Amino acid sequence: MAKAAAKAKPVKKDPNSFTALLPDSARQQIQERALSSLESLRNNLEMNGNNILEQEKTLQKYKIEWHKKIALALACIVLFMIGAPLGSIIRKGGLGTPMIFAIIFFMVFYFVSTRGEKLAKEMEMSAFSGMWLSTFVLVPVGVFLIYKAMHDSNLFNKEFYTRLKRKILKKLGKES
Repeated sequence: MAKAAAKAKPVKKDPNSFTALLPDSARQQIQERALSSLESLRNNLEMNGNNILEQEKTLQKYKIEWHKKIALALACIVLFMIGAPLGSIIRKGGLGTPMIFAIIFFMVFYFVSTRGEKLAKEMEMSAFSGMWLSTFVLVPVGVFLIYKAMHDSNLFNKEFYTRLKRKILKKLGKES
């Protein structure tokens, strides 16, 4: 308190003011009490701000866990939407080639899901967005693969891509 009183500026004596009627010792005590009250209020505000931040983090963790339970349940369906069409599209290679693609898609799912959870825990992203990020990324891939499988596509056929490349180069050559 002595430091706070030393920092305080001396009050000018105005003969018409209330402080002019007070003795110097009382004025100094009032100043010290006012400064200590202000310091106490500032500390209370900081503690309340920290408590609110901790409560927000705790609430965020509960939201993350709630969304994680639902997102993981639907992840089976999303990965099935990718795996089933891959099995029908990839006809060559036996079990090995579809298995490699399945592992790749699972790794994509896992890394995107982990990254979304980390962003949600750091409160850089909402719990909903963070936990459903992998679903948002993989559902369009699954829908695309289902469409290709239903139309008996040549998705993994080398000849299809060479013909497509020739068509594109032919169009670019004619337009130029």
